[in-house]
Amino acid sequence: MSKIMIWVGQFDSEADFEKYMDQSAFRQWWKDYDEDNKELRCQFCKELGVMSYDEDFLIMKFTSDGLAGLLNLIPADTQKISLSMADKNITMANAVICYNCREGISPKKAENATTMTYLGTFEFELSPEGVQGSNAGLEYMIWIGTTDKSREEFMEYFNQDEYMKEIRDYEEGRTKKRPNPEHRCQFCKDIGIKFYYPEFLKVEILDHLENPFEMVKRMINNQFVPDWVIELYIKEEHVSASNCIVCYIPNGFKDKKKNQNIYIKKKSYDDSDVPKKHIEELEDYNGIKYLEWFKAEG
Repeated sequence: MSKIMIWVGQFDSEADFEKYMDQSAFRQWWKDYDEDNKELRCQFCKELGVMSYDEDFLIMKFTSDGLAGLLNLIPADTQKISLSMADKNITMANAVICYNCREGISPKKAENATTMTYLGTFEFELSPEGVQGSNAGLEYMIWIGTTDKSREEFMEYFNQDEYMKEIRDYEEGRTKKRPNPEHRCQFCKDIGIKFYYPEFLKVEILDHLENPFEMVKRMINNQFVPDWVIELYIKEEHVSASNCIVCYIPNGFKDKKKNQNIYIKKKSYDDSDVPKKHIEELEDYNGIKYLEWFKAEG
């Protein structure tokens, strides 16, 4: 499971919060002149002493519902977050920043924030215990089948280390060479995206065959996806006992800016029901089949 850094703070308005994080002038200067301009950094970056941050791995949330409302927006253990706030005597907060620990900001620099308070690093949790917000609206893409590969061999399909390093080097100004799309992992190539978010990828490989319905239900684990829907697609696709299942949630952040909008057109689909932006279904994905896209209708 990924770890995230978390900051909380109080702003007069959502616009003020967005201004605090606005790197548009800095990025435009870098694009025009191929050099950094420290004075154009957002206030967040100035306080931390960093040049920039990667928007793809950052979550910004603002609420008008007080601390309780803010806790419902943070993808981490609610009790641990509450204790950290209490330790730091935080009684008011309406904004939160969550950032992937692997993306270039050290804990020492994270503590330099003055407008917001750094709470620390926490395990990312899609459905934190104690959070009242539901998982309604989440989309689950499921692949299922049998494999004789070891977990290590199977996971090579998802290895995006090389491409992610190229992205970081380019965005942080260490190279002028753009990331090479051919260096994406095979999973990303197969479903038509630049990269995937590890937080929302789940892979289960068993040492025995199991009922596919039980595997899919366990993997999705969302009350808003009815059992009959899962059963329907399993029957339609004639899925037999399996030992491998993959789930990816392309809208896991619940943030329209980060939703990946992946649509795989299955061979059985009518063309009239397919959006313009889509990819054709492949015969297999690392040896297993694409089952379906399930939406949690809450």
